[in-house]
Amino acid sequence: MPTPASPWTDLTGTQREIVLALLRSGRLPRTRLMEIVGISPGSVTRLTTPLIEAGLLTTSTERVAGTGRPQSPLELRAEAEHVLGLALSNRAVTAVLTDLRADVVASSRVELPGHSPDAVLDAVAEAAAAVSDDVHPACAGLALGGSTTDGRVVDDAGFYGWHGVPLAKLTEERLGVPATVGNDLVALTGLEAWFGAGTQTDRFALLTTGTGIGYGLVIGGEVVTSADAQLGLISNVPVPDGDRPPHAAPAMECLTSAALERAWEAEGRERATAHRVVELAREGDAAAVTVCASFARRLGRLIGMVAALTLTEQVVVAGERADLAALLEDHVMGGVSAVRRPSARPLRVTVREHDRVEWARGAAVLALRERVAGRL
Repeated sequence: MPTPASPWTDLTGTQREIVLALLRSGRLPRTRLMEIVGISPGSVTRLTTPLIEAGLLTTSTERVAGTGRPQSPLELRAEAEHVLGLALSNRAVTAVLTDLRADVVASSRVELPGHSPDAVLDAVAEAAAAVSDDVHPACAGLALGGSTTDGRVVDDAGFYGWHGVPLAKLTEERLGVPATVGNDLVALTGLEAWFGAGTQTDRFALLTTGTGIGYGLVIGGEVVTSADAQLGLISNVPVPDGDRPPHAAPAMECLTSAALERAWEAEGRERATAHRVVELAREGDAAAVTVCASFARRLGRLIGMVAALTLTEQVVVAGERADLAALLEDHVMGGVSAVRRPSARPLRVTVREHDRVEWARGAAVLALRERVAGRL
């Protein structure tokens, strides 16, 4: 099926600002939109009328309580287009179809038959077909653990053994929709910036813990990006424990699922997955509680270090081992307190439940950002 012409291509910069304000805030009175974008009443009408006619925005008349005066708030027409998000892990492809506010319409998961580009693209096509059905997505975003260039090429993806794979082009050829590709941590940070923590604050950090350690930063409502942002540099940051004297180890060696499993075996217990160790701690197993509490305190110290270096007052924790942060919140905050002055403003730590669908939503936001910018 041919891809329809994009309604975003010819928008002016101010029109994009209007769309972004409505995208992130939902329905807004025209007076509030004028304040956010910095335009006059006449400009609001002149700039939004073409967007309403194009089906991107919608408006309705309602009366203000207590005054009887009618007003016509504006909002993004979320169902105007659909976006395909694809999160690639070492075992599967998770796909979502979302509307323009990243709300999930459908989701699917397809196990990978192999790690070659052809095998992954077969799974991508199957997962995309399962969620698309009769809906033709306007664009697609793919997110994976690795570094990418210009949203087009996967420079390095260690768990696939990929180097220089033109994944966006290959996906476009396979699915017939414009596509972009990016790092999964950057994608998840973008999701939080537009539809998560970013709706309450324009400055926060994101930490993920599981197979590896990930770190994202949002300042002024924008994801801080650079070539190094995709390299997982925080993995090498030494994180101290609570011993006297403290022993510091790189985050990758003490704050991953594998690290939790090693600590469990060091207690003389039978081998178990990190998920099982956390389950045992939830059931009250003393050894599991000891191991998980140590992990939680180290995680808290890393959270406190990130907040101190970036001067953020909110840190979001996500990933597979976010379950441990939720279970042992007091130990996490104890670790934060160990590296944070009592006189500092309270640090808000938000824990997200691990769900691969959320990573796929992040991939959709990668595409949505490019779409709204007129580049996709």
